[in-house]
Amino acid sequence: MPLTGRLQGQLFTECAEWVWEQLQEEGIQLQGELIELILETERELGIHTAPLEVIAGELAEEFERRGIVARPYPVDARVIRAVLEWEDDFLGFAGIPRAES
Repeated sequence: MPLTGRLQGQLFTECAEWVWEQLQEEGIQLQGELIELILETERELGIHTAPLEVIAGELAEEFERRGIVARPYPVDARVIRAVLEWEDDFLGFAGIPRAES
């Protein structure tokens, strides 16, 4: 599904890479592709403007339905929430409200 908000193209890639770096510093080992999948799926489902805890819960359920797993950390609501929090920081630095992302 093509991205339609302001977070797309090179900016989307930069966001995913920056989030990955922040997670690495926190000791959370998560593949960059999974970060991109989280960012893409929240938009695909149209839930990216919901509260973070709602997005995290719905994405965790969606990934479980799709059979998506990761090692060493599972793609659960806690890890997804960490990605979303760093995404929010990036959006803030970029001057993009979440609703427009």
